[in-house]
Amino acid sequence: MANPRWTYDRKEAKRSLGIVGVDEAGRGCLAGSVVAGAVVLPAEFFLKAANRQACSEMNDSKQFAEVRREELYAVILGLAERGELFWASGEASIEEIETENIVGATCLAMKRAMDGASEKSKQLWTPEPKSEEDLFSHIGSSMDEKYWAVRVDGRPMKRLPYEHQGLVKGDTISLAIAMGSLIAKVTRDRRMRKFAEEFPAYDFASNKGYGSPNHLKALKKSGPTRLHRPRFLRNLLPETEQAKEDDPQSQLSFE
Repeated sequence: MANPRWTYDRKEAKRSLGIVGVDEAGRGCLAGSVVAGAVVLPAEFFLKAANRQACSEMNDSKQFAEVRREELYAVILGLAERGELFWASGEASIEEIETENIVGATCLAMKRAMDGASEKSKQLWTPEPKSEEDLFSHIGSSMDEKYWAVRVDGRPMKRLPYEHQGLVKGDTISLAIAMGSLIAKVTRDRRMRKFAEEFPAYDFASNKGYGSPNHLKALKKSGPTRLHRPRFLRNLLPETEQAKEDDPQSQLSFE
């Protein structure tokens, strides 16, 4: 039986040039950047039985343990190496989360991922800027012209400057979005595991920057690091605990 996410996207691909899926990881974290993944699946991708077999288990990244996510990530990279699909990740920094808020920063990360995937495809797919007349107009509104179906997990993003459709719970529905979620999650988790070596008290290898009990305990004891998001901590820590200058791991001012 075919993966239902494959079936969903294949149906759309029959009347389009292909599918673009975009998702993010780390939007709700207390620490670390927000990362997006974008995957371009040309319509021809769905004509090959080998691709269907390779994608038989692709799903929302949250459905898998870390080891299995890494394995599926490797499958995506293998398909890309064979020229079957194109992908890229994009990141928005802690500073950008602070200045743009998390929604704006997420849109920056998504835009960068989409730009990167387009570049890797050698502009086989090129993001289309939103029209001023209709921010949510469908790329394929003309029945006479084929289009790329561009989908972002969740509701449409007003601050994402490219034409797209929102698909609520899209990472469980669309193959391309599920792949984007795996790209974003694995990319971000790898970075947080590296930071765990620098800041061992915060247990980043396990919680990846989310507010786990160990993470919160370390925050209250030692204060925030340079990886923490000031905007996210203002209502979490008392002002006197937000920055402890005498702690070697506290490297972030909240002034």
